[in-house]
Amino acid sequence: QDSTNSFVPMASSRKSAVGAVLLVIACWTTLQMSWLQGTPSMARVETMARNKLSNPARTLNPQLQLRTRLTPQVRESACGRKDRQNLKGYAAKKAGIVKKAQPYADEIRSNLVKWLQDEGMPDQNVEIRYVGPAGWGLVAKKPLKPGDEAIKIPESLLITSEKVLAESKFAAVMKEKKLPEYWQLAMFLVENYAMTEEDPENCKYAPYIKSLPDETGNVLEWTGREISDLLKGSPMERLAYQMISDVKEAVQFILKSVKGHPNAYYMSEARLRWAFSLLFSRVVRLTSRDRQLALIPWADMLNHKPDVQTYIDWDEKEQSVVFRPDRQYREGEEVFVSYGPRSSGDLLLTYGFVPSTASNPETEKVDLRFVLDGYDPYAGPKKQALKKYGLDSSWTFPLQLNRFPIGLVEYACFLAFRPKSDGEVEFYAKQLFGPAAQRVIPAEIDTIGRDLIQQECFNALSRYRGSVETDRLMLEEFEVIAQESIMSQDKRAAAAAAVRLRERAILRKTRDAIFRKGSGNFIQKLLRRIPTADLFS
Repeated sequence: QDSTNSFVPMASSRKSAVGAVLLVIACWTTLQMSWLQGTPSMARVETMARNKLSNPARTLNPQLQLRTRLTPQVRESACGRKDRQNLKGYAAKKAGIVKKAQPYADEIRSNLVKWLQDEGMPDQNVEIRYVGPAGWGLVAKKPLKPGDEAIKIPESLLITSEKVLAESKFAAVMKEKKLPEYWQLAMFLVENYAMTEEDPENCKYAPYIKSLPDETGNVLEWTGREISDLLKGSPMERLAYQMISDVKEAVQFILKSVKGHPNAYYMSEARLRWAFSLLFSRVVRLTSRDRQLALIPWADMLNHKPDVQTYIDWDEKEQSVVFRPDRQYREGEEVFVSYGPRSSGDLLLTYGFVPSTASNPETEKVDLRFVLDGYDPYAGPKKQALKKYGLDSSWTFPLQLNRFPIGLVEYACFLAFRPKSDGEVEFYAKQLFGPAAQRVIPAEIDTIGRDLIQQECFNALSRYRGSVETDRLMLEEFEVIAQESIMSQDKRAAAAAAVRLRERAILRKTRDAIFRKGSGNFIQKLLRRIPTADLFS
């Protein structure tokens, strides 16, 4: 082993012996700090210890040593990205996902546009361009006003369950097993991916398949270690595991269902996971068409902006999917759509990016979960009372910066108060959860309810790994700019740090505001007083 990587110091002289003692002391100190931060790592301990010895003045504050505190996964993503991409490419080929050429090549773009036009897409008021880290986007070909028709996609280009069942080689399996439309779309993507690899000239959807990304950055592409390292303590951690579990169950069921089919070799776990990942980030639910799920080539190039209020939807009169912007766009300016009022955590797990700090304050949220104390002597009567009013003995409330969730204080008060009889349980349940016009929070239980909320905020904050300062330094390390979105493919650790910072800020502000008079108005005033970019500090 190279001496620079050895953890055993040379001791052939007095000088070496002194160095050994200093190294042991430094390692012990660093190990204590590492343990306190909740992520002990011997590799990190060794690195920090050597840094202490080589430059004591620079390491007086261990929190300044960002690189030494990052997990191995984060260090690898920051320092060995090229090696990781090579390995991922090799693994993808073995699994049946062949890495495509540069996704923004002119040939791919021109072939996609030609295919869309041949399939009936009319002239559009937007065009595809490379827009930076987000990849492709649609930009205005001419000035657009609010309400102008920016995009119009005819029904013939929509990829829906009906089209899949009419064209897929696996249609009989889908019908026999009564597969959900989401699964059908995933299978159709894989089927056409395989056909594109085998014989692109005879695959109708080859130009569209070739335009799709190999990776989206969403949670289906994360390792379990990345989830536990980057989302520790966040409610997003539980959601991430649930999403992966649901997809894994779907994949296994599909693979089992196609056994014996002559084209069963099209399907593989890697390809299906890729397809579900794409659906997470591209499928659209058409509200005006009975909430039908659809892949919409061309329109799925639109990127999200949190303050945009307009969506892609079906226009019955035009018999097409139409998008009309809610604002003016100059020629050459990127046109944005809304993916819905989603938090940064939701966008990261589903779409693989986190919006800029300044753009998403109204839709940021963090879930706070309350559970009835099983040791409460009146837990049974309380549970029955909650059930009577349509509630459960555990409930999750989405906290936001600018408001308290409806029913938060009432629910906390009911869980926290200690009744003396069954009748008292029913009395307070009616006061708190009865007809809306008659609801009131009795003064005698208001304080204990707010105490519980404050305590749960403290508990939630304590579950996060690391510190706020660590997360801020992470953003500095990856040179994150407040006005730009953070893409998970390139800066996964930074994207997760941004989510943690925003969730913590909401928990802290809720904790601090819960006892203020007119506390909901307090946060609203805070929003007006402090610049948006500073809300998550």
